[in-house]
Amino acid sequence: MSKFYILLCLFIVALSVENSYGIPAFSRKYQTSCVTCHYAFPQLNSFGKAFMNNGFRWPGGDSNYVKEEPVKLGGDAIWPSDMPGTVPLSINLNGLINYDAMSATAKWNFNIPNYLKFTTYGTLGSRFSFFGESGFANAGNAYTFIFTGFIQWDASPGFHVKAGEVRADPTLRELKLTTNNYNIENMTSRNGWSFSNPQFGLELWGALNGIGNRGGLTYRFGVVNGQGITSIKPSKDFCGKVTYKFGGLSETGVTKGVKSTATQPYMDNSLTIGGYFYKGIESGSVDEKLTILGGDIDLWLNRFIINSSLMYMNSDEPADLYAGSGPNCKSLAYYVQANGVVYPWLIALVRYEWTRADINSSDQAVMSIIPGITFLPRANIKFSLEAKKFFDKANSKNTTFDLEIGFAM
Repeated sequence: MSKFYILLCLFIVALSVENSYGIPAFSRKYQTSCVTCHYAFPQLNSFGKAFMNNGFRWPGGDSNYVKEEPVKLGGDAIWPSDMPGTVPLSINLNGLINYDAMSATAKWNFNIPNYLKFTTYGTLGSRFSFFGESGFANAGNAYTFIFTGFIQWDASPGFHVKAGEVRADPTLRELKLTTNNYNIENMTSRNGWSFSNPQFGLELWGALNGIGNRGGLTYRFGVVNGQGITSIKPSKDFCGKVTYKFGGLSETGVTKGVKSTATQPYMDNSLTIGGYFYKGIESGSVDEKLTILGGDIDLWLNRFIINSSLMYMNSDEPADLYAGSGPNCKSLAYYVQANGVVYPWLIALVRYEWTRADINSSDQAVMSIIPGITFLPRANIKFSLEAKKFFDKANSKNTTFDLEIGFAM
């Protein structure tokens, strides 16, 4: 390795910072640390997943844990309820420094700030919860306004109904530790559909405990527009995912009759396997019938996490428009990732990705490796190092580095 790359790596280690998607509003509500719910924010640990599965409520009930009392809506209220005692607002500010070896213009770019987001999560009584996010994000040489949200009815941890943004992607992008998206998010269909685009619609989801209050089942099924906030096509798309967790903390956080073995927030010895699908008709110059099937595995073993996901995409369109590739396109992508906790505030990561997208006459596989390191100087501040190196011939020189600075409050 040249002296330039050695110095560059040292520079990245010293300066890089990762995304901050934590919700400090919950820390204020419960007066607890971010690591209560996060392995390393934004990635959730087992308790954070149980908190989410309870509709953003403390597993087992809020009454003994809430420190910021909600405002009771009594008197002439139609139904007994409450609202947050303070505005449940969190601010996320992020700056990005990027190096792209193949850029024809500026190889170094300073996107500072990269985005500014105002995020709100909260509960309304014992049966409703909500999420909203707005702000500005860097898109090329201009800032674009972003807005999303949902409202949710929480009948129980096993039964939620959500209206608004639906997370159709199998690996939730807002919970990843890397700035680079997963390859299964970025893989597009002929008409430009991908999991990286937000989906809006209705979703039914829930979580159930396993035998002996260990692990358990999660499910989610949604009907969505397909592309964009609104849809001009007459039909809707369908998506879903089912997982089962063997061992570890129960999916709802219930520990009755179970002796706790977790002494650190990153510990949850367990194995989770899952399968997912997406099916719909995507609009374009000619509509395409899209079918996606996939599966994933997530192994937590002491200080290590190993996970992998495989996705198959089938797209049907008339042959005369794509003489080089025919009417039926079959694309495949997978990744394997490993995390390791060196110290509670220092986490190493490496991910290998393989993608073959059959959307034109050239369907050569793209292979890459993404090493990264995360440093947490404070619970709501994160530094990270990240690089991406390609191994296929077409992209072999396209090495990138990302340095981020972000915090939440």
